[in-house]
Amino acid sequence: MRQAALLFLCLSAFPLYTSAFAQAPPPAQESKEDREKAQKMLEGKALNLLDSTLAEAQTLKLVENQALFQSVAADLLWTRDEKRARSLFQDAISALTLALNASERGRGPDNSYWILAQSRFQTIQTIAGRDAQFALDLLRASHPVASVGPDSDPELSNQELMMEQAIAIQATENDPKLAFKMAQENLKKGVSFNLLNLLRRLQQKDGEAATHLAVDMVRKLQTEDLVTKQEEGLTAIGLLRALLQPTRDYVDAPTTGQENTQRKPLLLDDQTVHDLAETVVNAALSASSEQPFVLMQVQSLLPDLERRVPQGASQLRQRFAEVTKTMDPRARAWMQYEPLLQNGSTDAILAATTDAPAQMRNTLYLVAAGKLIEAGEMERARQITSDNLSGIERDQILAQIDQVAIANAIKQHKIEEAKEIISHISPREGRASGLAELATAVMTQGDRKLALELLDQARRLINSPPANQKQIDAVLQVAGAYALVEPTRTFELIDPLIDQANEMLAAAALLDKFGSGQGVFKRGEMLLQSSFSQANGPYARYVKKLTSLARADFERTKAAADRFQRNEIRLMGRLLVAQCVLSDHLGACRNNA
Repeated sequence: MRQAALLFLCLSAFPLYTSAFAQAPPPAQESKEDREKAQKMLEGKALNLLDSTLAEAQTLKLVENQALFQSVAADLLWTRDEKRARSLFQDAISALTLALNASERGRGPDNSYWILAQSRFQTIQTIAGRDAQFALDLLRASHPVASVGPDSDPELSNQELMMEQAIAIQATENDPKLAFKMAQENLKKGVSFNLLNLLRRLQQKDGEAATHLAVDMVRKLQTEDLVTKQEEGLTAIGLLRALLQPTRDYVDAPTTGQENTQRKPLLLDDQTVHDLAETVVNAALSASSEQPFVLMQVQSLLPDLERRVPQGASQLRQRFAEVTKTMDPRARAWMQYEPLLQNGSTDAILAATTDAPAQMRNTLYLVAAGKLIEAGEMERARQITSDNLSGIERDQILAQIDQVAIANAIKQHKIEEAKEIISHISPREGRASGLAELATAVMTQGDRKLALELLDQARRLINSPPANQKQIDAVLQVAGAYALVEPTRTFELIDPLIDQANEMLAAAALLDKFGSGQGVFKRGEMLLQSSFSQANGPYARYVKKLTSLARADFERTKAAADRFQRNEIRLMGRLLVAQCVLSDHLGACRNNA
């Protein structure tokens, strides 16, 4: 929906307004005491704005919208008034649970139940970021009626278990002992892929606990049917890969050097590793030709399995040959080349394109180009892509090469080289985004004049108003860079879009009223959870870079939010302004002050 994209742009602009001056050095005449006083006054304004916004939000129709404001406010207040924050979190969860229990799952065109369930889950996650035990207590005290008792719905019960596992994953950061305890409790109820994510996090914090958990997982997996239970099969293979190929990720991707340094090894005895390998091999050998899922997944582990369970590995190779004969040509080709794609060198992958079937060549070229980009061989990657790929795949890889090349040039302070690369980018909005990125880097190096010249070039390349998502992204990036260099021009770019957003939102609400909308509204009010996530997801990188234009013009920023005609959107804009100033998560508004 174009109107939704435009709304996300306008809402995400408010953190830009509240963001600009902290990147620039403070005036020489301003003392530390003056800066601290100014910061305190700014926070006071933001707290007053938060209080008034929270009070108004309680007049909204939708429980999920009210809970969103309570949850965000509680998170912002946690370090300032923990008692009030806990109360707000409790109120949000209580209201959502009451609404869930009163809602009929699976009925109605607006998916009310699942929207409420998602709001509850996201609120629990926010709480877990502050206090994992508190989140766990609230989760267990607020189980929906349909998820507990002898007649409980298995699907809902499983969702509650997954939420506990998500809390445990978050707990590894600050309370690994609690995370380990929760993992052991969850393991009694079954094995899921979430446990692998938890294990990976735990490896970075407590190697002994991680090893203990891994042993318990092996014992549990030995009792599971890994052929018919796909998630259990994936978990077993992922754990085995972590043990046999510790430099690769659980999902068969290379880990970074930093992650390898932080991750403590799993010190399982040889017999336990052998037991897991044997369990996985037996499951793979039991897989039918119609469901060869486990068999295909272990193919890349064959060289390691030959050392651990040679007889089983030999049987696997024979089984691979039998199964591939019954597969359709595309699946057979993929199975044949999968080990090469996972473990082969760039030259080996390129050599294989000579004899590869047509349906595999593009994949081989894509993987080879990706490996070259990762290795920093940009020109060779560009040549292979240009010569052998076409259409959207070619365009995407070339755009990725340009982005990496620009970033490398900026990192090496080669401004002219970066400008030359950007000049060849197509379409126009791509050049605008590249110039904005370059201007941001130039500004951080202290050259405001050049940064402004680059941004003025970028501004001439973007359409106003933007006509599609790519143009919206370009406007956002240019506006974000202007917030660093010439803050008033950020307003000039974004302000006209608010009127356009108001018109489009009014049209969307009307369509929704007559049953032709996109499900963005409920009972005449826009559902804010997805909007909020969008504004803080893909656009969070700008919020992190930029801080405190509100130091220069807090009132104008607030006034911009108030120009939204829909009450829930106006309040959302105010909430984002307060969040940018007060949040200790994003790090932009306060940490750079």
